[in-house]
Amino acid sequence: MKNLLFFLMLTLIFSCTKFNEDFELLDISEVDTELPVVNIEVDRDEFNKMNEAYEEEIEIEGRFNMFRNGVLVIENEEVELEVKGGFSTRFPLKTLGVKFEDKYDNSDRSLINPSKILPHHNIDKIKAIRLRNSGNDFVKTMMKDLSLTQLAINADLNLDLTYGEPVLVYINNDFHGVLNLRTEANSHGMAGLHGVKKSAVTLAKITTHELIKKDGDFDRIDAFVQAIEEGNLNYLKDELDIENFIDYMIYQSYIANVDWPHNNAQFYAIDQGKFRFVLFDLDGALRLRVNKEPLNIIEDKRFPNILTDLFFIFYKEESFQQAFWNRYRSLLNNGIISYDNFKPIVDENMNKIYSEIQIQINKYQAPGTMIEWNIEIDKLLNLFQEREQVVSDLVK
Repeated sequence: MKNLLFFLMLTLIFSCTKFNEDFELLDISEVDTELPVVNIEVDRDEFNKMNEAYEEEIEIEGRFNMFRNGVLVIENEEVELEVKGGFSTRFPLKTLGVKFEDKYDNSDRSLINPSKILPHHNIDKIKAIRLRNSGNDFVKTMMKDLSLTQLAINADLNLDLTYGEPVLVYINNDFHGVLNLRTEANSHGMAGLHGVKKSAVTLAKITTHELIKKDGDFDRIDAFVQAIEEGNLNYLKDELDIENFIDYMIYQSYIANVDWPHNNAQFYAIDQGKFRFVLFDLDGALRLRVNKEPLNIIEDKRFPNILTDLFFIFYKEESFQQAFWNRYRSLLNNGIISYDNFKPIVDENMNKIYSEIQIQINKYQAPGTMIEWNIEIDKLLNLFQEREQVVSDLVK
């Protein structure tokens, strides 16, 4: 039951077509919600300029506070803020990158508290997080990326990925939006997952237009790319974690991610370890091409890219083909990445934000109405069910 103050806020919201951004809560801890609540204190003029001039990559300073069940669990942590994302930066509610001055000690799970962590990961030390607007899913379910990532985590796949949960975000005590708080998929994120310094990470990102060398040993990245271009299988076998690569290619092709493999792909290595691929930004999944076979999703003739090239270099080998399809069949036959396991995740995330989504709708008209939001969630579930049937018929 919302307290009186929150009811007054809702009354003001619902009486207007546009959210009153000047309305302030007297005490953030009074917000009666099951979601974690983030309040970031910033210079409002600097924050507005950062949002308006998002292409300039402006960074501003702020102080990060967080409440869980009305209890202040993080107080006045100094942070740097920056607008993040690609196309989704054009939405009125933008994704914020949040970098802590020092690594935040998350051993008590106060910052991020996932229901499950993969056995090869650690989230006790976190340098940066992202308050994400759900990417291209912003005007739809607001939780596709979180839900599909959780399915991969629950399936215990050999992947590196992000951990997150939905949160209510306030700026200077003013309601800002329902966002997805998650760990980063960049070098800070990979360093944190494996308990090493960022300097130990070599990482490159594949985008539609280019390969970007982000951190670490650029010569090693160049040699890896050159081996792909030359089809040097023996070199690639020594450099690539094959089991991770197979699980990564299976999962992305299973969910029919159309904003991949030409984009939203990155590989990294810790020190001289083998390169592994990172699963992130899955809001392009389950939209189009759900009736295509897995290899069609991977091939993606629209945009030439080294990830597709890398896969088919390995796929020429019969032993790789057998390993790939045997793993695919095993995951399907065991029902690990099934509709029956996906729907409870979606239902849980839907229930988490159900009481708050109307505030978001009134402020941003995205999604347009509660009815439209429910329709988009039904679409997501129906597309997953359709995709599962298509892949099962083709692979089994």
